[in-house]
Amino acid sequence: MRLPKNVYHRKDGRFEARFPIGKSPEGKTKYKSVFGKTLKEVMGKLESAQAAVGATKPSIVSSPLTISEVVEVHLEAEKLRLKPSTLGVYRRYLDSHISPHFGKTRCDTLTAQLSQEFINKLLETNGLAVVTVQSIFTLLKTSVSAVTGNAFQVKYPKKMKQTVEFLSVDEQKRIEQAARKRGNNDYIGIMLSLYCGMRIGEVAGLRWTDINFECKLLQVNRTMQRIRCKDGSKKTVIAFLPPKSASSERTIPLQDFMLNLLRDLNAISKTESVLAYRGKHIEPRTLQNRFKKILKAAEVKDICWHTTRHTFSVRMLENGTDVKSLSEILGHSSATVTLNVYSHSSLEHRQKCMNAIVGVYSAG
Repeated sequence: MRLPKNVYHRKDGRFEARFPIGKSPEGKTKYKSVFGKTLKEVMGKLESAQAAVGATKPSIVSSPLTISEVVEVHLEAEKLRLKPSTLGVYRRYLDSHISPHFGKTRCDTLTAQLSQEFINKLLETNGLAVVTVQSIFTLLKTSVSAVTGNAFQVKYPKKMKQTVEFLSVDEQKRIEQAARKRGNNDYIGIMLSLYCGMRIGEVAGLRWTDINFECKLLQVNRTMQRIRCKDGSKKTVIAFLPPKSASSERTIPLQDFMLNLLRDLNAISKTESVLAYRGKHIEPRTLQNRFKKILKAAEVKDICWHTTRHTFSVRMLENGTDVKSLSEILGHSSATVTLNVYSHSSLEHRQKCMNAIVGVYSAG
């Protein structure tokens, strides 16, 4: 990977930038070095150091690096600090969106207009959500932040309030019945999301040691994900990682019926994983594929697994659960996040509330 002149990526992971500070009595050029953990940091230190000695102001803009190469350098420098799953997402952004759009475009040609065209393409042509586009552009901006600031003066459309999809009571019952017919793995997996609010990766990564049958508690300690290999290839591997965030590590109280389902499965299980097939754990992609078959059997519209978690949340609120408790069960960072996502209820519940008020009026 080509770097700006006199900038080096050291074996210890840091970047070193050298610049001339004068001549020795023998006429040889004397150099001074600055160091940084990231390319951005070392370029900033280089600029300050050169300014202090009256040298020419450096800039990554003058380098021959393309936009794609700068992003690649940034990811290489940050790979030890990022979660493998996050690094995989960023590399997918680079391969699927940044590189195809900018091609061999050099940093010194990047303008606000080109940036805005990139944003518009992601939104209009590729049909990506605003939040996804913002994430992609943040990666681009962070990687080439030494470029003239006006190259990043872009505008996003106003965010539309997210509409959360969830199951009706009838749909939920039909799915549970169809899952029960398919067997333990499918049934238990779906029930863990419908009645404990677990994400699909958390369900796949659940181990028997995470369940305290005596205290009726379930501990969420990890998530299972398929991520890109570290060798830079497009091959993927299964990885057990910490949950989505620090708050996602949580303890969930188990209902008696859920505890009994797990205890019955544990009695016949021969693996450390709660969900397993032929002695091996079941990955999220397989669970999602099986879920599609269950939806078809239940004659329910095509939805993603995460809808079961949304359904759990809505049912809890409809049954009077306070937002703070629900937030902790879901593993949200705050109750505000929970309120913003689930500030609604089902039509069935709203009808029930309305009828309750009519009943009070009639009684008067």
